[in-house]
Amino acid sequence: MGKGMSLERQALEHLGKNWGKSSLTREKLLSGTKLFAGFVDKTFHLERLDNLKPGMITAYVATMKAGGLEPSTMAGRMTAVRAVCKAVGKQGICAKHNAAYGIERVRVNPQPINHDIIDKIRTELQDRAGAGDRIARMMTTAEALRQEFGLRAKESLMTKDLVEKNGKLYLVVEGSKGGKPRELEVRTAGQLKAVQLVAATSAALGSGTSRIIPPEMSLKQAYNAQRNEWRALGGTRQNNGNMHAERHGHARTMKAEGATNAQIMEELGHGESRSPAAYIPR
Repeated sequence: MGKGMSLERQALEHLGKNWGKSSLTREKLLSGTKLFAGFVDKTFHLERLDNLKPGMITAYVATMKAGGLEPSTMAGRMTAVRAVCKAVGKQGICAKHNAAYGIERVRVNPQPINHDIIDKIRTELQDRAGAGDRIARMMTTAEALRQEFGLRAKESLMTKDLVEKNGKLYLVVEGSKGGKPRELEVRTAGQLKAVQLVAATSAALGSGTSRIIPPEMSLKQAYNAQRNEWRALGGTRQNNGNMHAERHGHARTMKAEGATNAQIMEELGHGESRSPAAYIPR
């Protein structure tokens, strides 16, 4: 690879086609890779991607800041930068933490939860599912997983497997950030009902993967349908009725039941650097 091949093409060739990521994660990585490669090409006229320098990354961050991008957007693009650096064997030129570049995600937390709106949406979805609406049936099951286990929106669509260890049942959560599954113990009657609903929904929709996604839909289509329909039913971040609010609710339920902050963050799939204050009122 080198002269004659664009930096974007070099980056994609280095990363390869199979990155062990879900389609949604892969799409974001593709977009971020193209943006970074395009910036380096235009700004520094680099011919070989493996000649990347730390200053080029710093300049990219400065350009994102000058463009007024949100910290969350910049953080997502930095994930692609690190992937590119690692692919060309130069992961050391990019700092491990975004804070080193002055990228700090300011969160207004913990998020209030509008239980009235969520309950209304839940009831509407259940009614539609009972009438044969396939998307509503998928969403009803996904909502049960978010409520009972605190799963993220994508995780609630992808998760399907159960394992038994030492007489205890565990839900294997798929679609997590970083791509590494985590196992959550099925502790309550509500959680057991939710995992049973996964199997029932998969069978009713004719899924060939045991997931709750209808076979006529891709993961991306299901994710978008769930997001759009939830909003159409009135659940938004602005009124504290979005899907992520259920994740906050689960964290607070665990806290009320005596779980430690470390146990809560582990169950939610967060690393040690994430503060529980993002979910739990002080």
